[in-house]
Amino acid sequence: MTPPLPSPREAPGEGMDVVAAATLLGRAREAQSEWAARTVAERVHVMESLPRLLFDRMDHIADAIVAENGKPRAEALAHEVVPAVALARHHLDSAVATLGEARISSATVPHRKAIRTHQPYGVVVAIAPWNLPFLIPFSQVLPALIAGNAVVLKPSELTPRVAEVLVELISDCGLPTGVLQLAVGDGAVGAELVAARPDKVLFTGSVATGRKVMAAAARFPIPVGLELGGIDAAIVLDDADLEFTTSAVAWGANFNGGQACCSIERVLVHDSLHDAFLVRLEDKLRRIDARRDLAPAIDERQQRVWERHLAGARQDGVQVRGGEPGRGRHLSPAVVSGPGVTATEVWQEETFGPVAVVARFASDDEAVALHNATEYGLTASVFSADAGRARALARRLRAGAVSVNDVAATMYSTPELPWGGVGLSGFGRSHGVDALLDASWVQVVDLPRGPVFGPKRPWWYPYGPELEDAMRALASSAIAPQAAARLRGYGRAGQLLLGMLSRQPKL
Repeated sequence: MTPPLPSPREAPGEGMDVVAAATLLGRAREAQSEWAARTVAERVHVMESLPRLLFDRMDHIADAIVAENGKPRAEALAHEVVPAVALARHHLDSAVATLGEARISSATVPHRKAIRTHQPYGVVVAIAPWNLPFLIPFSQVLPALIAGNAVVLKPSELTPRVAEVLVELISDCGLPTGVLQLAVGDGAVGAELVAARPDKVLFTGSVATGRKVMAAAARFPIPVGLELGGIDAAIVLDDADLEFTTSAVAWGANFNGGQACCSIERVLVHDSLHDAFLVRLEDKLRRIDARRDLAPAIDERQQRVWERHLAGARQDGVQVRGGEPGRGRHLSPAVVSGPGVTATEVWQEETFGPVAVVARFASDDEAVALHNATEYGLTASVFSADAGRARALARRLRAGAVSVNDVAATMYSTPELPWGGVGLSGFGRSHGVDALLDASWVQVVDLPRGPVFGPKRPWWYPYGPELEDAMRALASSAIAPQAAARLRGYGRAGQLLLGMLSRQPKL
């Protein structure tokens, strides 16, 4: 039976001070020690019912998202709930192979062996945004839990009810009490949680706040993972299919009301297609019903950013088509274009709304230069009839994920693909096995192969000229082009080292 939606109430985290935050983290730390003592397989077994629970509560989760965030129900299901089901299945299926023990051998020290393990950090604080209020915190929380961490989730103060639904759902798998907890409130609550010294912080949100999180964490220091958005671009080469590409850009710039870190904000179009591209794109955008198809601005602050960027573009003398405000903080899709458009604020800064800025280029090299002339680097798209050409160009782009003949936003719904950016877009990865690896730190245990103690090591004190000769022999074996030569080098080094033991006693 699906539980009822939580009723609106005063956020329990409002007014949280450092003592309350420390108490919350203390409960998490107590629960985490027992959770971390379980094997990866045992933790996976506890959470095995999660995909089924997600499926059974799909409509309940979508109701919560639509009620609090305002996005279309189709997007709540397609962009958040269904990808969460797939992500849960992927992480649970790959966790044991990814986080299990691995044996390591070395030709340089053949008398030793090593075991590589992945250890949980301890208590992870996950700070999530409002634009994908279910999927983003889910992608932060789940790998951290599977890796053996306890998690304190601090959602946006604009979408606390969705977070309550998420925590309740995961807890219903049979998660031990205290391993996953919720701290609701504004940015001050997040600051107190970081000040209470968790073992890792995961943050998704604005660059400005990300910098504050990183600075606060650096005082201790605490490792952080940051996903800070972008001004992502679609590059339309001269051989692209106009009908296909304009449809892709129309969706990629406007899904979720453009309020996605991976939405298309910049469009780079080859000179030969530029004018025809604009005509066809504008025609398609006019047919989008903003109230039916687009999420509204989440609040008045976000709406003011849209208004400022479009007003600034008009003042700068470039053309703005669309962008008409509607009831309930809706905005019709806007296209900004014309000479000098790359000098405008709307080109250079993240709008996070239903706005696409179109510029032209004359060559592949110019397209790459225009794309890379930003400190952001999250995603990009390349459209071309020549897959080889598109792939070669994609490799030159400074972006964490590049789609060829699709919108890079689609990649966030693919659980196997790591997700993250470079530069102002942050660092660290969610999704794929990289998310599980990022939720843990590596420990290597070095062990003897033979007797527990054995002879003293020939490279221990005192030193002598034979040790230098042995090191040269080891180095020569490492650079030898053939296996037989490498073996001879190792053999020579071994003879010299054994000879040192027989002729000179070690301290």
